[in-house]
Amino acid sequence: MTNPNPAPLRVLALNVENYKRLTAVEIRPDGDVVLIGGRNAQGKTSILDAIYAVLKGGAAARETVQPIRDGQDTAVARLEIGDEHGTVAYVATRRWTKDDAGTLTVESSDHARFSSPQKLLDGMLGSITLDPLAFTRMDAKKQLATLIDALGDSLGFDPVKLDAERKGVYDRRTEVGRAVTRLEGQLGSYPAPDPTVPAEEVSAADLLATVEAVSRQNRAIDTAIETARQARADRERAADALVAAQNALTAATTRATETVAAARALGDRDDPQPFLDQLAELDKVNERVRQQRDRAALAEELSDRKREQAQHTLRLEEIDRQKADGIAAAKLPVPGLGFDADGVTLNGIPFSQASTAEQVRVSTALAMAGDPTIRVMRIDGGESLDSDSLAIVEQLAAEKSYQVWISRVDESRSVGFTIEDGTVVA
Repeated sequence: MTNPNPAPLRVLALNVENYKRLTAVEIRPDGDVVLIGGRNAQGKTSILDAIYAVLKGGAAARETVQPIRDGQDTAVARLEIGDEHGTVAYVATRRWTKDDAGTLTVESSDHARFSSPQKLLDGMLGSITLDPLAFTRMDAKKQLATLIDALGDSLGFDPVKLDAERKGVYDRRTEVGRAVTRLEGQLGSYPAPDPTVPAEEVSAADLLATVEAVSRQNRAIDTAIETARQARADRERAADALVAAQNALTAATTRATETVAAARALGDRDDPQPFLDQLAELDKVNERVRQQRDRAALAEELSDRKREQAQHTLRLEEIDRQKADGIAAAKLPVPGLGFDADGVTLNGIPFSQASTAEQVRVSTALAMAGDPTIRVMRIDGGESLDSDSLAIVEQLAAEKSYQVWISRVDESRSVGFTIEDGTVVA
């Protein structure tokens, strides 16, 4: 039965021949931190690359243009992998010729060979394989991409797609906001609504027809009055000649009575002046009607744009909440570690603004995240680590049972293994 929690494994021995700058190297490390020192271009980084090439196979091959040392036809790198007590569990060997990209064999402690060696190693390696110092030197976008790739499915959402959607919503809300500002400015140029202004424009033809009707009625009244006046005059003249013209008086009286009645039936006189005054003001009134109607339409459009703007704001809040929930659920391996659209953050501030020691601590802890069986990590260019940063790496290596290989420029030959011209000299 397979042990569900196997003991952590590390490199117990490294043997390399003719790989990159190395001629023949044998290293049996001791302790959690393995320092590889020497001058530039002597093969320090080749030591780290050899370990990576054996363990990661195809991924390492894609990053290595020429694995075989100049002037040689073959190269080989061999790792003895075992526990901290020195018990060998596996021996992994990768060989290169000029005709292939490298072949891998993995044997157990009893010399049994595995049929799928790379699959075996991949199953024992962590998903996060990065150089902590290289991570601190990346730009913000590269750091973000590396972190997201390392988190994989644990993140629960695709930050790139979510950020793209957020940008789209934000841009649309910005456009709507500009429309809101424009509409508010236009609305301010209109006079305030006036309840006395009619809902529809007044027709000049209708108003003129009303004036004409009133004028006709007034002319009829004037005619009737004049006729009545004349009838009364006739009656008076007829009265003077009553004896001589009784018949004429009777007829005139009858006619006068009938005419007065007809005049009274026409009603009182109307004054056309108010209608004439209204006609004079017609253009102004209709202009106000149009303004009020346009203002109402503008106010309705403004209301629609504000409602759309509010909807975009709500969606932005939903996206931010979704991202925050996803980050919280991802259980990032380092407390305070997070990210936004601009890059990785630490305790809410850009990662680049953290102190060097904090960056080293976080990057190293991130590289050590997970619970792999083979716990080997590399740091290239370790001369940039000061004593405090190196102490942080040593502390984390001890806590996480990791073996950390560090290359650094050092000519003193007093620390770790010194490489000169592709061999170990001290």
